[in-house]
Amino acid sequence: MLNPRVALVSMPWHSTNMPSIQLGINQALLSEHDIETTSHSFYLEWSRFLAQRVYHREEMLAGIESVSDTFHGVGLGEWIFGVPPLFPSDPQFDAEYYRFLVQKRIPARVIDSAFVVRNWVPEFLNQCVSEILAQSPGVVGFTTMFSQNIASLVLAKQLKMHDNDLKVVFGGANCQGEMGAALFRRFPFIDAVVRGESEGVFPELIQNWQSGNSPSELPGICLRDSDVQRINPAASNASFTMADVPGPDYDEYFQRLVRHPLQPIIDPQIQLPVESSRGCWWGEKSHCTFCGLNGATMSFRSKPAEQFHDQLMDLSQRYRRLKFFSVDNILDMNYHRELLPRLAESPIDFQLFFEVKANLRKSQLRLMRDAGIRTIQPGIESFSTPILKLIRKGTTALQNIRLLKYCAELGVDVVWNVIYGFPNEPIAEYESMAAAAPTLVHLQPPRMVRLVIDRYSPYHADPSSHGLQITGPAEFYAYIYREKASDLADLAYHFEAVHADGRDPEHYTQSLKAAIENWGNRYATNPGRLTLQLGPGFVRINDHRFERPSEVILEGIEAAVYQAIQHGGNAESVRRQLVESQELHVSATQVRDVLEGFKAQSLVFADDDRFLALAVNVYDKGADESDAGSGQQPLVFNL
Repeated sequence: MLNPRVALVSMPWHSTNMPSIQLGINQALLSEHDIETTSHSFYLEWSRFLAQRVYHREEMLAGIESVSDTFHGVGLGEWIFGVPPLFPSDPQFDAEYYRFLVQKRIPARVIDSAFVVRNWVPEFLNQCVSEILAQSPGVVGFTTMFSQNIASLVLAKQLKMHDNDLKVVFGGANCQGEMGAALFRRFPFIDAVVRGESEGVFPELIQNWQSGNSPSELPGICLRDSDVQRINPAASNASFTMADVPGPDYDEYFQRLVRHPLQPIIDPQIQLPVESSRGCWWGEKSHCTFCGLNGATMSFRSKPAEQFHDQLMDLSQRYRRLKFFSVDNILDMNYHRELLPRLAESPIDFQLFFEVKANLRKSQLRLMRDAGIRTIQPGIESFSTPILKLIRKGTTALQNIRLLKYCAELGVDVVWNVIYGFPNEPIAEYESMAAAAPTLVHLQPPRMVRLVIDRYSPYHADPSSHGLQITGPAEFYAYIYREKASDLADLAYHFEAVHADGRDPEHYTQSLKAAIENWGNRYATNPGRLTLQLGPGFVRINDHRFERPSEVILEGIEAAVYQAIQHGGNAESVRRQLVESQELHVSATQVRDVLEGFKAQSLVFADDDRFLALAVNVYDKGADESDAGSGQQPLVFNL
């Protein structure tokens, strides 16, 4: 019978300031099934290992974050761990990778540091082997996502060389679907791969092994059973609900952190990962064309609000933490009724991060803020309505900019991207966005990134219908696995593609890139302000976005119209609002002329025939506003 102990492992590159929620949930899950389990946050141990060998320790921590984020697209983290016994030393191959990095304009200091650090990897891996074998486990389970594959594979290989009776299991995002089957086929030291969610499979796999039974019928499992390889299809439906998913156990992370020389630096930055849902309710309705998330299932499921609330409270009390990072793809809108009011009324000072859809009303965002959601990542992706329609986002440019404005008024941090290079995107929209960007510099800036074709996205599933031709896996995979990129399609998550019409997005996006770079630099050093104050019968606007600051006083119909477009509107909707709320009888033509005047002064964001006031109300009164207008008592403007 199998040794009953299980070791769970998370390798570099994972953020040092977060426990691994994959380890945390599986630790709790196996413990619920009375399976003796130890976790090993070796990504945190890696930072401790490096801290003992470098002088600039804070820069080293920043470098770790860069490897897992900025340089993920060139495979830098994976390559650093590509060492014996899995990959033999090959100076010529390393030289080719060096040239590849130079070609991709990776800074020389980063490349040189990577080559130095790589020489230390074998010593670190030996330490990992010793720590695991000291626990005498029968099963070692690796969780792997993004840049964790190679480090996990090399350590697994070493463990099997020391004890061939060990059962090695892989799971996580890198093991979804065909990717998991490919890992299983290519690396014979892997005994099983869990392709999909672990809750319905992983405990049963361990228990079957422990009892001497074959777990060959488990759905989604890849299994070496005697001399037979089994690759089972995934179940059509999950055998559990989100209510069955336990709260994560992060004890091991914090125990390891106590021994870390950089604990005083890491500790204040820690965010506890939490999970309230899986899948995407918007993706169920309209799968965004570029999105490769939810490879296992798009079906949206969330935890009961009371259970999630109790888990937040338990984690906060247990670890004395208030900062939480939700790993959900999208916030459950039912939580606006069932969870957020309770958090908002609580005296607890939580600081939460969630991903959200961008078409939020201000009242919804205010409730989120009051509940402790102080940072959001909305799926903005563009501020061009034609492009947003093309990629099936279900939002408009005006809604996206309005959310940024709301965040500025309510003190909510917003993290967002502008993605470029969508197939068939209207090229002229990039000049329009570049022209609009200088008027938006008082709002939080985006990061501009080129489209990457991800597995499971509609672009990958049916490229030709979207005007794409996939040319193969992303180029860096060849340097990671040391095979031709064309032979790695089953392992890859990112892919290279060309546009069927021959366009090169780098040629027509330069103006917007420059505008966004200027926007970011300005916001970081001397952010331009555009503020609004309401007076009795007038509106005062202070504009510090441009070279010469200015003050604008709006009165009469101008003041009334500007107040009426705080949430957006067109000439006709504004005219009706003025009649209904203030009995101001003006024509749509008059309103249109005023709106065009605001546009000439860069005081509004114009999206087709709709206009949004850009000035930020620094004295937000907390009224319940919506896209349709304001619930507050209207100001009276004398005409």
